[in-house]
Amino acid sequence: MSNQPTDHIERRFEFDPTEAVVRSRANTRFVSCPACRADAERYLFHERGARFVQCRSCEVVYVNPPAGGVRDYFDIPSGGGVASEEDREHVRKELDDVLRYATDVHRAHRGSSPARVLVAGRMAEDASTASSAHVDAVRLTREETLRLVHEADVSPIVAAIGDDVELVVLNQLLEACPRAAEVAAELAARLPSRALLVVVYSNAASLPGRIMRRKWRGFFYWKAVYFNSENLRSMLERAGLRLVGQSGLNTSYTVTRALGLVAPGTPLVDAARRMRLGAATARVPTGTYVSIFERAGEPAANELLSVIMPVFNEAAYLRAVLEELLGKQFVVPHEVILVESNSTDGTREIVQTFEGRPGLKIIYEDGPRGKGAAVRRGLTAATGTIVLIQDADFEYDLDDYDALLEPIVQRRTSFVLGSRSLGLDDWKVRRFASSRVKAFLMNVAQLLFARTFNVLYQQRVTDVNTMFKVFRRECIDGVEFDASGFSFDIELACMLVRSGYSPLEVPVNYVARSFEEGKKINFVTEFFPSFFMFFTCRFGRRRWT
Repeated sequence: MSNQPTDHIERRFEFDPTEAVVRSRANTRFVSCPACRADAERYLFHERGARFVQCRSCEVVYVNPPAGGVRDYFDIPSGGGVASEEDREHVRKELDDVLRYATDVHRAHRGSSPARVLVAGRMAEDASTASSAHVDAVRLTREETLRLVHEADVSPIVAAIGDDVELVVLNQLLEACPRAAEVAAELAARLPSRALLVVVYSNAASLPGRIMRRKWRGFFYWKAVYFNSENLRSMLERAGLRLVGQSGLNTSYTVTRALGLVAPGTPLVDAARRMRLGAATARVPTGTYVSIFERAGEPAANELLSVIMPVFNEAAYLRAVLEELLGKQFVVPHEVILVESNSTDGTREIVQTFEGRPGLKIIYEDGPRGKGAAVRRGLTAATGTIVLIQDADFEYDLDDYDALLEPIVQRRTSFVLGSRSLGLDDWKVRRFASSRVKAFLMNVAQLLFARTFNVLYQQRVTDVNTMFKVFRRECIDGVEFDASGFSFDIELACMLVRSGYSPLEVPVNYVARSFEEGKKINFVTEFFPSFFMFFTCRFGRRRWT
């Protein structure tokens, strides 16, 4: 073994930082939740140097820390690639779709088409549209974009909002802002009294949004915030606005651009070009949504709960249910709207003994037309700010009212479902000792209904069939209901979600009564109308009268 000293070799460490490292180094300043300002995040994943987190309070997804620098946030090739003329034309068509829908909502709520429109955010260079309205575009300089993103400075947009503006369109603008709540509040304060605010955004809770979660940065790597319809609504409601309409859009992409974003660096892109598919266009549901807001009216001085109770042949339970309901005190005062459908078992006579009781309104029908028809009749007489539907039996626990009402009273949500399944150790809700086959079929149907609802409407509920549906009265303003039978329960949930209100679930007590004890639903005749109602509301129904 040699004792000769070895030559000293000087070693230098040199690194070529990856794209993810470069971007991560540029993101140094952590922020609170862009929507609710809470400091309660949970880590989701890293992608291209971006750290994705979700607010535990409002569930908004955001990049934390956000990018310290800025590129052209509202440039058309948002994924960083080069946009073709076809792609630019698709952006123009998408804006046309937004304006067409916003015009329909404006006509429904204001009685006329908008004459002047202001657009800020992502748009083509010439901002030409097919709209008959006069459309002005706010194009932010790089410095103005920096101030918008980092300082919530909306002065260039505010300066362009004249008193004659009837639609203000934020085209994927709020998602660029780590201080989105401040931007929204400032714009809401400057919105003309009869103008509508139109927010275009990518819905993180949509089916495409959930499937493509790891691809978000490829499509929109400049975005800082990813909303769903509920936390966007909540943020703008806190700014003094109320939701009046919402719709999903199909987005146009050239085949090569879509493949370049979904499968970058693969032979698929070159193969599509060789097959001359570069200019071919596909319209696909990418989770892009349009939510439209107006100034909220003066807040109600006092909340009032309207309990709507449809009644037919409930002589065995009605008196006890009414006595308990009228005698209870909840977190807000309540009125009971009882709709009696000309029962044949003495129920009407029992109802008549309650006439004149404080807090009770009675509607007598000349014949039974179904639960849905009775509830719709009750809705016309309700005067409360909050609505709850109650059956005339003891399957549900009245002591659950306060838990159902609290999220609405606290303005955490506008729509609550009382879930009979949430928190159960198994999936069985109905247990009939003498009708086990019927109980099994109804339990399976409940699972099927919940899964179908979740897929079609991008929700995550466990029990859409529950009787306990609680919502603010304003949620159904202008909504047209058709169902007369038990399918109304499905129609109500579907139309509330289509109007932009995602349900918050609260576990409730439930003890199913058997058919021998008076249960009226007919599984054979009610299953198919109720199930098909999911598809009717999703694909074939208007939302506005």
